[in-house]
Amino acid sequence: MDCTATRIPYRQTNYFSKLVLDYIDQLPEVQPFYAHPVSLSGIQDAMSKRKQFPTNRKVLVQELQKQYAAVEQNKLVQQNIDALLDENTFTIVTAHQNNIFTGPLYFIYKIVHCIKLADFFKKT
Repeated sequence: MDCTATRIPYRQTNYFSKLVLDYIDQLPEVQPFYAHPVSLSGIQDAMSKRKQFPTNRKVLVQELQKQYAAVEQNKLVQQNIDALLDENTFTIVTAHQNNIFTGPLYFIYKIVHCIKLADFFKKT
């Protein structure tokens, strides 16, 4: 199936607030409000810095195993939970606020984007 994609700059959509646009553009006025830029290097830097904080991965894995105990697990889910014991394993986390960028398509987009981003970092 052939597909054509057209990139529309966020500013041209007239949908996003000035704050969001300034954040995406990494303007100096908003940089004090976040630690890492929205970029590949920003995510890599965040992961590197995250290693400096102690995390009780064993407890995390135990709690996830408890939560999944009542559900039929497939092998990949268990492998992903077990991978959390490795200090070089990180999670990609997202949230959806009902009043920001609403709609079912955006919700699905965020899920797919999160999965693709995690898959990208798993391969690198």
